[in-house]
Parts: sequence; C-alpha cells; structure tokens
Amino acid sequence: MNGDVRLRVEGLMLERLLERAIQEGARFRAVEPPEDHVMTIDADPHSAAIVQALCERFSMPCTVVARRGRDAMARRLRERATALAGVVVCLMALSAFFGRVWIVDVELTGERDASVAPIEQALSEMGVQPGVAKSEVDADRIETALAASSPDFSFVGVRLQGVRLLVEVAPAVAAPEVYQVDAGRDLVAACDGVVLSVNVETGVACVEPGDTVVRGQVLIRGEERISSEETRGVAALGSVVARTWTTATASAPLTRTYTERTGRSATSSELCLMGFSWPLTEGGRFVAQEAEVEVLPVGGLFLPLEIRRTTLYETTARETQTDEAALGSALSAMALAMAAEEASRGAPAGSGIADSWVEIARDGDALCARAVCESHIDIAVTRDALYQQGG
Repeated sequence: MNGDVRLRVEGLMLERLLERAIQEGARFRAVEPPEDHVMTIDADPHSAAIVQALCERFSMPCTVVARRGRDAMARRLRERATALAGVVVCLMALSAFFGRVWIVDVELTGERDASVAPIEQALSEMGVQPGVAKSEVDADRIETALAASSPDFSFVGVRLQGVRLLVEVAPAVAAPEVYQVDAGRDLVAACDGVVLSVNVETGVACVEPGDTVVRGQVLIRGEERISSEETRGVAALGSVVARTWTTATASAPLTRTYTERTGRSATSSELCLMGFSWPLTEGGRFVAQEAEVEVLPVGGLFLPLEIRRTTLYETTARETQTDEAALGSALSAMALAMAAEEASRGAPAGSGIADSWVEIARDGDALCARAVCESHIDIAVTRDALYQQGG
C-alpha cells in the first residue's frame, strides 16, 4: 500500500464532484458527509490526483490535509533532501575532526622546574603537531624517542585522550656530589661578599662572620688534626652564607628628538604602465622630508595604467625635554630587573633577593639609574666548581 491522502474540499454540489470523480476511476477509502459545504476525503494518491484535477477545473478550493504511507515518507525525504545531505556532511566532518589530534600539551610533573622547549622541539621534528592524523600517532614510539633524546628528563609519558595528546615529563634530579673523604680539598668563595655565618662539617674554617672575602679565597680548608703536631687532608664540607651584591645600570638621554612638518610641500606625478613610468609634473625636494604616495588607476581591470602622485613634506628636527621623574621611574624598573636577573643566574635553588635599592644620577645629558640587589647565599664551592664557572 502506497498510502492515503486526506483532502479537504470546499464548495457547492460536492456530491456531484464525487460522482464525476468515480466516473473517472477514482476510489475512496472514506468520505465524511458534507457539512457547511466542506467535505473530507481519504483516497489513494491516484484518486486524490483525480479529485484535485476536478477541483482545479471547477475552481473549487482543495487542500491536502495529511499524507500517510510510503508516498508520504518519500515526499518528506525529497522535501528534506538538503537536511539529509547536511546531516551526512556533519557526520563526515565529525569523523574527520575526531580522527585527528588537535591539542598537543606538554606538562611538567615533579617538584623541579624545567623548560619544556626541548620536548616541544622534538615533537615538532617528529611531525607531532595539531592536525596530525591519529593513525600516524604511536604513543609508545613517541615516548621512546623522547626519552632517548631528552636526557634532562627522568620520566616521559605519552597518552592519547580523544583529540588531545598529553605528554608528561619529569625533570631529572641532579645526582648527589661524589667525593672521597680522605682526599684533601678546600672550599673557596664563589664570589665576593661579607660572611654572615659559617657551618663546618669537616675541615677547618678560615673565615668568620663579618669577614670580607673575594672570589677564590679559601673559606674552609680541607684538613684535620690527628695529633698535636700532625694533620691530614680531608674533603672539606660545610656552608658559608654571605651577603653578595649584583649591580646593573640603565641610562637614557634627557632630551628627545622628533620630526615635525614645516607646512611646505611639493607634489610630482608620473604615468606608470607595467614597470615603465613617464613624468607628468615635477615637484621640488627638501633637505629633510617625508613622502606620501597616492595611486590613481586609469586603465581599469584589463589595462594596468595608473597615475602615481608623490607629495613631499618638508620636515625639521625638534628637541624636547623628557619628563625626568617618569624617565627615572622607567630606568629604575629596568635596572632592578637586570640586577635581579643577574643575581638569579647561578644562584642556589631557594635563594632570593634580601634587599634592593636604586641610585639615580645625571651623567651629562643622560639620566642613569644604578640598581643594587643584595642576596644571602651559600658561596662555598670546590675549586673545580669555581673553574667551571670561569674562575
């Protein structure tokens, strides 16, 4: 059964319409008696078409109220063909979206901080970046390659989570210092400073709180007394906390030079075609000038003919005094940042800035800001460590 069509017909002599439709071969499944010159008919699609044709011939209003069955379904599908195509396209887009990795995250685990730039660089070199197909992502292979190429990390884990590739890395923990207890060695100053405290575990202290020391000076001598007249060499151990200072200077001129237009100008123009040009008008030139070029198309789309008009504006240099207070504030911040960066370079973990101050002074036509950062750090290192630092 293809289905039924329900029609609503309005007009006079509806019975005569039914008789005429039956004569032309129409068959009806149900007919509601006319009421207020309105009749409802249930018929198969062929019979409904006959009734519709007769209503159109006799100018009688005929409305399709409902459709049921396969024909109705086919009609709805035809009417919604674009919607079906949209659903198909949407499903294809979702399939393509979820078939690729769109987020690549590198996260640090553990207590130590480290730069993940080497990991990101290695991932990029392996072609692992947003948009890569999941079929090309082998988590085990990536994990093995990263672990082999990144000795600064003790752990590398790679997981695929939907459209996200998560790479977890843990910085390697520095191996403890290895030394021979009976091998004589001294601890020396890593930098200049004023001693705040001395803590000796093995060896003999050579300085005390309040002493001023210079880089390379022996702080704890690697020896111990075994009798009243005899000593032996040992590996000196301990810490010497000292006040250290780093400085940085930032300067800038107190005057600022800028250019301004005098009001005089000169204009010239030329006709240009495919790299060739012909002067139209000539303008003057100035010792100091700014140029503005205006292009006026002449030939349109198919002929690249244009007029290029150049306007030269005479300029002059002016000097103005800068706001000394604002300049000093900016230079102070810059110098402090530079000094703090220098202080943190090579400082032990956990150390910080104990105090800081800035001195501002004029140097001719410039303003200078000299920043000083004071740190309290352990400056006791071995001679080998000092040589590695360039000492």
